[in-house]
Amino acid sequence: MKRIAMTAAMLLSAASVAAGCLQTRVLERLGMVIAAGYDEAPGDKILGTSVLYEMDPGAKERSNVITSTAFTSKGLRYSNNAESRKKLTSGQLRVVVYHEDLARKGLTQLVDTMMRDPEIGTGIYLAVSKGRAFDLMTRRYPEISNIGEYLFQSIRQNVESEEMISPILHEFIRDLYSPGKDPVLPYIVQKNNEIILYGAALFRGDQMVGTLPLRKIFYLRLLRDRFRSGMTEIGISPEALGSIGSPSKGQKQVYLVFDSVKSESRIRLTDAKQLAFTVQVHMSGRLQEISSPVNLRNRQVIELLEREASKAVQANAMAFIEKTQRLNVDPVGFGEKYRAQHRGTGLTLNKWKQLYPKAKVSVEVSTKILRTGQTD
Repeated sequence: MKRIAMTAAMLLSAASVAAGCLQTRVLERLGMVIAAGYDEAPGDKILGTSVLYEMDPGAKERSNVITSTAFTSKGLRYSNNAESRKKLTSGQLRVVVYHEDLARKGLTQLVDTMMRDPEIGTGIYLAVSKGRAFDLMTRRYPEISNIGEYLFQSIRQNVESEEMISPILHEFIRDLYSPGKDPVLPYIVQKNNEIILYGAALFRGDQMVGTLPLRKIFYLRLLRDRFRSGMTEIGISPEALGSIGSPSKGQKQVYLVFDSVKSESRIRLTDAKQLAFTVQVHMSGRLQEISSPVNLRNRQVIELLEREASKAVQANAMAFIEKTQRLNVDPVGFGEKYRAQHRGTGLTLNKWKQLYPKAKVSVEVSTKILRTGQTD
């Protein structure tokens, strides 16, 4: 009996010690950072902006913003904590925005430190802003109660609708350290009281070197990913329709709108010495709209539209590839295909940057119109 009593006492003692070691966190006392912004500041410092989610149900606004300057991102955390009445935590961080000037200098240090922080999840979104992140996050928007949540939801719905390349932290890090593929992030523009997702920021390594309009991201996704239910607008020449169409006088382009787009692409290294690639793209979709009246019940008309759409997609895809070669960026990942199919090369980032602008790439596109609307 005495032995049982001693065992019980020891268990209670151990439980008390364990409970004393736990760090309790009262939700109302925490400042949950939902978004963060980084800008350049004088003296080689960084201006950090943190958007906090307001937990007080009686608060008029659902966010609180804290700013400070420091030499490092961890230094910013200490400074922000000193200015906050609550203990800041990054466990709910959803999106991080970098000013374009900072992104053009390089993001390795700022991004790498997030990967090493156990409090920050790898599923957060990264983005680049044309204007200062401070201005973006401190401005009052009549229709937005929490800028951090708005940015996260805006990027997420564009990723899910296949309009944008996924900008998750671990994917950026993966492409950053790959010698044969460059990262891509959303590019955000603030205009008056609106936040516009302009397109994508293109990176060479960790440095931003150019932008891509939102409508052109279709061709990047077409070459490197697989569409499951995408949408695009394709322009073809009115003359290509011949006698089957009736374009308006002076109309320079006839536009075809495809939705429910599905695609597959295959990149092959056809000549390792001459560094030649062939990209085969197969896409299908529903023709939702055409800007010139044609008889869509005629199979010959459908076949003509399929051929002309294929030519237009091919031309736009080639124009996109030529732009990336001029910028010397490889967001498609041709370098990864080269390394996989030509082993033993010891491919490095610097070596691939010497090779890629000289690469010869041809694109072959086949388009299939599955349906032309509910009247079929």
